[in-house]
Parts: sequence; C-alpha cells; structure tokens
Amino acid sequence: MISTEIERELAQATQLQRQGQGARAAEIYRKVLKLSPKIAPAHYNLALLLKDQGKPAAADKAFKSALKCSPEYVMAWTAYARFLSDRGRHRDAVRASIRAAHLQELSGPAVQELADRLKAAGRSDLGSIGEDALLLCLGRRDVSGDGTILAVLTRLLAHPALKKLLSPGIGKDTSEKLLEEPRAAAAFFAALTEPMVAAAFTSLILPLREVEQLLIFARRVAQKSQMKIPIEALAVLALQIDLAEYALPTGESSNGAPSDELRAAVFSALMAPLDPKAAASLLEKHKEALVTKRYTRELLLRQGPEKLRERLLKDKLIVLSASADDVSHKVQAQYEESPYPRWRGLRSGGEVTLPALVKSLFPGLVIPKLKNAPKVLIAGCGTGRHALRTIRRIIGADVTAIDLSRTSLAYACRQAEDLGIKLRFAQADITALPDDLGRFDLIECCGVLHHMADPEAAWKGLIRHLAPHGLMKIALYSENARQDVVAVHQLVGDKLSTLDLDDVRHLRQQLLALSEDHPAAPVTRELDFYSLSGCRDFLFHQQEQRFDLSRIGGALKNMNLEFFGFEFADPRPLAAYRQRFPQDISAQNLANWAEIEIGSPTLFRGMYQFWCRPLS
Repeated sequence: MISTEIERELAQATQLQRQGQGARAAEIYRKVLKLSPKIAPAHYNLALLLKDQGKPAAADKAFKSALKCSPEYVMAWTAYARFLSDRGRHRDAVRASIRAAHLQELSGPAVQELADRLKAAGRSDLGSIGEDALLLCLGRRDVSGDGTILAVLTRLLAHPALKKLLSPGIGKDTSEKLLEEPRAAAAFFAALTEPMVAAAFTSLILPLREVEQLLIFARRVAQKSQMKIPIEALAVLALQIDLAEYALPTGESSNGAPSDELRAAVFSALMAPLDPKAAASLLEKHKEALVTKRYTRELLLRQGPEKLRERLLKDKLIVLSASADDVSHKVQAQYEESPYPRWRGLRSGGEVTLPALVKSLFPGLVIPKLKNAPKVLIAGCGTGRHALRTIRRIIGADVTAIDLSRTSLAYACRQAEDLGIKLRFAQADITALPDDLGRFDLIECCGVLHHMADPEAAWKGLIRHLAPHGLMKIALYSENARQDVVAVHQLVGDKLSTLDLDDVRHLRQQLLALSEDHPAAPVTRELDFYSLSGCRDFLFHQQEQRFDLSRIGGALKNMNLEFFGFEFADPRPLAAYRQRFPQDISAQNLANWAEIEIGSPTLFRGMYQFWCRPLS
C-alpha cells in the first residue's frame, strides 16, 4: 500500500512534470523512491525526465528499475524501447518492443510500434530477434510494414541460400549461372517457403535490382527446369511478382502447361495475372487441398475474389462529377489502368484529436477554433490508404474521400470493407466539384494538385469548401528534389505522353542499366520504381508540375492563406532549421527554408507537405 503522503507527493511531481518543471519533479521522485523504492511509476517518470535532461546512463538505470518493480509495465517497455532505439541499441530496442507487443496481445498499435523500431534499426544486425520481430509485423492488415524494408533486405542478404544471388552489384550473367546450378536452385526454392523469407516475398515489394534480376532468372528456371519445384515456392515467387504488378520484362512461355490444374495456374501467374473468375473458381474447387497450401491459396485470393469484389464495388460508386478537361481525362485514364498504390497494410496507433494533432505539429502556434469531431475531405484519395489512415488517426473524424479514378476508388472501398472502416467514397474531379459537396473543417490534398493543368486554380476551388476556421494540408512536388525525375523525362522526350505498360517495362530496364553517375540513376533506388503503377506515377505521369518555395509563397499570398509550417516524419529537419534560424522558433519563414533547400536539395523528396488556413 502506498501512503497518502506518498500519493500526494507523486501527484505533485506528475503535475510539475506536465508543467515542464523537470528538475523539481525529479527531486520529488527521488525523495519518494528513497522512502518506497518499489514504486514503478516513480522510476518510469524519473527515467523520462533523465532522458530529457541528457543523462542516458541514469535514465537507463531508472527504466530498468521500473521494469524490475513491474515486469508487465507496458508503457515502460514501450518508452524503454524508444529510448534504446534513439541510443542506437537497436537489438535491445527490438527485444523490448517485442515484450511490449506480447503484453498487449499483439494488438495492431503494439505491433506497429515494433515495426517502427525495425524501421529505426535500418540495416543494423539484429540477429535472430530481428527475424522474430519481422514475423510479427509482416502480413498484418492492421500494420504498415513498409518501414521494415531495410531490416527485411538485411536479413535476406545474409541468408545462406540467397546471399550470393543477391550480393550487391552481381552481374546478370553471374546471377543466372548461379541459379542454373541445380543445388543452388534447389536451395533457393526451398528458402522461399521458410517463414521469414516467405513473409517478405508475399508482403512487401523488395526494392533491389538484384532481387529483380533474381525474379527474372528464377521464373525462367521454373518454366524450363525439369526438377519438381514445390508449388508453394512457385506461389511465393508469383506473389512477389504480383506485388510488383508484373513490372518484369515479358517472360518466355513454358514448354508446356503442367497437367495439375493448380500447378498450371501458379505457373501461369508467374507470367501474367490470372483471370479473376478462373482464379476464384479454382479457389472454390480446390478449397480442401488449399488448406495446406497457404501461399497458393493467397495467390488465388488476391487475383480472384479480391478483383471480383472490386469490380462490384466499382459499379456502385457515387459520381459527383466527371473529368472536366483534357488533362483530367488523361490522368483518369492512367489511374484506371494503373491504380496507385496497391497497398496491403494500414498503419495502426497514434489516435489523436485534430486540435491535439495540430498542437503537436506546431507547438509554438496558437490556432483557435479547431473542431474535436471534424468533417474531413480527402481530395484525390487514390486507393484510399491516406483516407483510411486519416479516419483512424483523427478521433471523431467524419471523412469523405474523392478521386477521379473509379478503379482506384474500388480498391479503396474493398480495403475499407476488409478493415471494417466506414467512410464515404465518391468519384469527382477536383477541378469541377459540385456546389453541394458541403464544407469541411479539414481538407487534405496531398500529391494531387501538381498533376493538374492549373494547380493554383484547383487549390482555390477547394478553399470554397472549407468551413469557417477550416484547415488545409497540401503536398506538392519540389523542383529541386526531383531532378533525377527530370533527367528521366529528358531521356524519354516526347514519347512520355504515349507510353503504354510494355513501354514502361522496357524503360525500367534501360534505367537499371544506367551508370551510377548518370543524373537519372537515383530513381532506381526508390521503392516506387519497383512496381508498375508506382513507376508510372513516379516517373512517367501524364501530367506533372513541380513547385519551388517562391511559387508556394506566391500562391499562399494570392489566396490569402496563412502558412502554419511544414510537416516532417523525421524531426531532424525542424531541429536543424531552429539551430540555424533560432529567431524563427515557429519555422514559418519560407525564404529561410529556401536557403536550407539549396544546401539540401532532396530535403523535400517526400514533397512540400504543409498546413495552412484562410486569413480571417
């Protein structure tokens, strides 16, 4: 039992801690712990204070004391994992995060936190604990595993059956010869069904040229080899090719289809997607046999019932407005053929009210009259990941999501159904929104306006649908950050507007063959390069404009908008800005940001993402 006096002391210390009076709070926690050394929350809160005071050794000791007093203290395990991650102790951080995840029964937010620790670890050697963590994260519909890619690739590159085949810079001839050796081929196909390797190949696009080479040659070996490759290994291979949307060069046909119906289907899926009705029929016909064929079943499910459901959902979509001009029509056609991105997992955790979110992004600003249960418009929602994340992230949000592409919207609707999330999807052209669309407390238009004939006019049109005191989040391409893309456009020339999917496949191979010092070569190191829709969106879009900070500043002024600041996933750019320009704590001076961008031209590779609001 804790005495009333100690409870009072703890309450006072907690209050002081919230008020930013860390030194006084720490003094009280130490006093309490002298009297009663087994109070876990006191050790935990002291650890947080010591961390903030730049005393890592003392903080580490306090975290350990908290966990010794209370081994099931979830908040302490989570905070300790983050602390260890920040200190570069990634293996220990992942181990602590696994413990926290199990204590929370592997809930979506807990496993997402683990995925974040894997992301922070990057290419660090995590040992077997890293593999354990990846198995918990990959393949979850309620966890975004994209951030684990470096950790995944690190494990694959160390795998005995894969490391030679994936050695950095391996030539095509060497890779092909290695795989033509029967023992190496057998070891590779056996490795594909190992749990971690299979999880990686079936859950994530693996963005390495060496992986792509391996897929090409493995497919060729599978088609021509006389050895009996297990159907599950072939299905894993087909699922990775499917994730990349058959971005590989068109392959050679096999010498004859296998007599086994399922095996024939999997062989066919190595080359091109199966007919959805045929895949669904096979799934039903062989459901008993597929109980023990997890990856074959998954392949048929993705290419059969999922596609058929999207067709049905597409027919039910509400139409608010159709393509209003020639540019909109071309952009719609691109995304009808290549909806982007074809994502699998949605990020969990981090739920927050809109006022709290804005406060966390811009702590130095007072932004009044924000709604606790906002009406939100996602203008240009694509395949829905952003819209679904918004409704999960912002507590009480009522979300409407619009897009030009019905195929993209159908994908979004299916994902929403699968995740049990309810929101409104509708087809609409942002350049021709109906007057009765309504007004919104938050409008997010990210990665969309720069694909329009007149981005500023479309942006201005969205402002008409802001409610009083409403906010906007806008994201636009940076001219400086996309110079490698500009180099690609110069290579392609006038053909850019007439490319078909086979042209994109061919151009991808040309780009992969460029020397490392070519201005366009960096594009091959981006995730989007390794899927067909991603590559098309990234490099070969029907319409692209790029902005600089001067143009953004002019648009804000002309539209009478107040600029609140940029949103970064990584805190380091803002920290660097404040160190360089300490007089501008709110980091709102676009001229200062332009100066920083000159020295760091890829700073806004993930677009200029910023928040604004009409001046009152």
